Amino acid sequence: MLSAESKDVLVRYSDIDADTISWLWKPFIAYGKITTVQGDPGEGKSSLMLSIAAAISSGKAMPDGSHLSHAQNVIYQCSEDGVADTIKPRLITEQADCSRIAFINEDAGFFSLDDEKLRFAISEFRARLVVIDPIQSYLGDADLSYAGGMRRILHRLSLWASAYACAIVLVGHLNKNGGSKGLYRGLGSIDVVAAARSVLQIDHLDDRPDVKRVCQIKNNLATRGADVFFRILPQGLAWIDGVSDGYPAPKDTPEARDNSRSKQETGIGVLRFMLAQGPMKACDVIGLFESRGISRRTLSISKKMLAIRSSRKAGQWFWELPGSGNGGWDG
Repeated sequence: MLSAESKDVLVRYSDIDADTISWLWKPFIAYGKITTVQGDPGEGKSSLMLSIAAAISSGKAMPDGSHLSHAQNVIYQCSEDGVADTIKPRLITEQADCSRIAFINEDAGFFSLDDEKLRFAISEFRARLVVIDPIQSYLGDADLSYAGGMRRILHRLSLWASAYACAIVLVGHLNKNGGSKGLYRGLGSIDVVAAARSVLQIDHLDDRPDVKRVCQIKNNLATRGADVFFRILPQGLAWIDGVSDGYPAPKDTPEARDNSRSKQETGIGVLRFMLAQGPMKACDVIGLFESRGISRRTLSISKKMLAIRSSRKAGQWFWELPGSGNGGWDG
């Protein structure tokens, strides 16, 4: 029997209701947990998180093809890119609902990761995803290489993530120690990756610098996910077919690359042929692709590669090739 004083200190596990992990993007990003995304400059870390933020804000498909039950709010805090000339145009390109994506106004004063401003913003905006890009810019007086200070900050951040069922993603650059294991290449204290329940590392294929790879090098919540791949196109980020549908990543061989390229070329050809005569209902296009056994991922990539325009008429969505001269509809 616990004394009254002990009850203020101790909690029996028998008094705790068991729960399951809730995923934003299984098994890579979980609600209520901290995830880190690390990689060398120019590998697409920001582009990746902007694309995911856009998908969440508009209720679009996640990288694995799954759909959220409803659109959700995002806080995207970035110190390295301009809000008006870089971030906003990228969000528009990714078809984000910008009314659901916000940032903390730093003109009103600097804030750090454990600042009450961040907790207030999460609560007030009811954010389900918070992206801090990069973590090095929001440490305040803390030293990234000092374990004690970082543990305190990350502990408070993890409590906020749990309290508000919010996924918090910390983006960071890698150090220059290329001989170290991935977990030890993040800048600063190992406590950053230790606190994270999932660590994603972004790099590229050796013979295809334009093909970026997301490699999960740590997962404390589930089995590590298979590598997934993407490219950054003028039309936005495009996931490469065959590696983000729950299947193991294909080997980087000429045969695998030819197979992936063949699927995409088929999808592009079919979509171009279907829309050559004018706009079609999006649902009809999707249905025809499914009837031919062509995956939703291939369709999505083909749509981006062809820069297909989406228009709305009489409450229905239509797709059309760019420059077809059928613009002007509502949507």
